[in-house]
Amino acid sequence: MQDVLDLLCRLRDSEEPCVLATVVETRGSVSARTGSKAVIDRRGKVIAGWVGGGCAQATVCHTALECLRDGEPRIVDLDLDDEVLGTGMPCGGVMRVYVEPMMPKPKLWILGHGRVAECLCQIGALVGFDVIVDDPMAERERYPAATRLIEDDLDYRQLAPGAADYVVVATQH
Repeated sequence: MQDVLDLLCRLRDSEEPCVLATVVETRGSVSARTGSKAVIDRRGKVIAGWVGGGCAQATVCHTALECLRDGEPRIVDLDLDDEVLGTGMPCGGVMRVYVEPMMPKPKLWILGHGRVAECLCQIGALVGFDVIVDDPMAERERYPAATRLIEDDLDYRQLAPGAADYVVVATQH
């Protein structure tokens, strides 16, 4: 279990999206226990842990890819008793797996300075953004909630927002 949590922390720190799958319910003969966890990468491959093998794992991995596409968690019901209409495995049980996308925090890029930028930085951090202030006049005292200050980027070459990020130009108050 510790390796799953360590891996999740490393992936979060490197801003790598992944999925955490957790077995939340089992009945009958199944290949994983309630509480079993697995980390699935953005290619749909289990990179740590275990939530069952064979078709059960394939179904969870397929669902993980869907979760990464839309950012929404899902619960997967796996019928391990029906070879034809279930998962294709005659184990004799049922499992439910909670599949949760672990997406990098969105960034709020603030270009410029002034009271509006300072307040926006504080509010952005409060609602869960990693806030990056890009301004030659930025001072840590004015932006204590900022994740990062960029003070040497006069032509904004370090501006690199991702698809889920936001950029605000806030100059001259």
